[in-house]
Amino acid sequence: MHSQDPLLDIQNLSTFFHTEENIVRSVRNVDLTIYPGETVALVGESGCGKSVTALSAMRLVPMPPGNFENGRILFKGKDLLQASELEMQKIRGNEIGMIFQEPMTSLNPIFTIGDQIIEAICLHQDKSHDEARILALKVLKKVAMPSPETRIDQYPHELSGGMKQRVMIAMSIACKPSLLIADEPTTALDVTIQAQILDLLDELRKETQMSILLITHNLGIVAQYADRVAVMYSGKIVELASVENIFASPSHPYTKGLLNSLPKDTISVKLETIPGAVPHPAFLPEGCAFHPRCAEKMGECEREIPELQSLDSNPKHQTACWLYNKTPAL
Repeated sequence: MHSQDPLLDIQNLSTFFHTEENIVRSVRNVDLTIYPGETVALVGESGCGKSVTALSAMRLVPMPPGNFENGRILFKGKDLLQASELEMQKIRGNEIGMIFQEPMTSLNPIFTIGDQIIEAICLHQDKSHDEARILALKVLKKVAMPSPETRIDQYPHELSGGMKQRVMIAMSIACKPSLLIADEPTTALDVTIQAQILDLLDELRKETQMSILLITHNLGIVAQYADRVAVMYSGKIVELASVENIFASPSHPYTKGLLNSLPKDTISVKLETIPGAVPHPAFLPEGCAFHPRCAEKMGECEREIPELQSLDSNPKHQTACWLYNKTPAL
């Protein structure tokens, strides 16, 4: 499928938070690759570790209490966990852009939106203030900001939620990054604005060969925009496959549960739910973290954590489940 090397290659990454009471295991032995020009969706319920995975890739996890227990994050072949903070500052916003979950709190209220975009451009590119302003205007037009010539001199409180989200996207793409991490990029926006913003990101991806890590719990968005899907549960990736395979033949009981809980065409059909709740990452059960909620659990599930392995029927479809795992339980 991919002849080129991955742009981002996360290998066996664990990010824990050490608190006075206990250890919060937010990300556990995650493997994830993203190739140039593709969109990979990272999906799962709230609190499963999606955002911590993204913040880890950007090296934005606060240390302490956070700590990278093990693993590597290779970006263009370079391990970001070994990079200095100065090197990371050059990469963040320049080679890796990020749209944060909350545009309301991510913009500085005391600077105009133009100043904030201009600062990002001047920081990473050899441009004068005037050149950066022209570029900022161009990028605001690209994200379909209404009346960009007026908006560029306005403050965040003067803009609607959708406009603020467009500003966040403008800032994240101003330096033409190779990788864009979009953490719930359309949260709290109405459906028409959501579609416009996602279409825009998809156009930019095709235009510039930019890769996108799309973090969401909206499976409708995943079906429309992703190439591959990684399903996360309790800090671990439990299934990884092409978007077609995930929707046509999900293998992990958790993925099946997520898809079965989607609204059906007929109103009379009662929505299915997954029983129970996601365990707290500080108090994970033994073995597979999903087993207390799983209708198909076996003895091994309560004792051993299954590894992510390829299915016999499709080597590109991986799942972490004892129903398919080839390694016998100890």
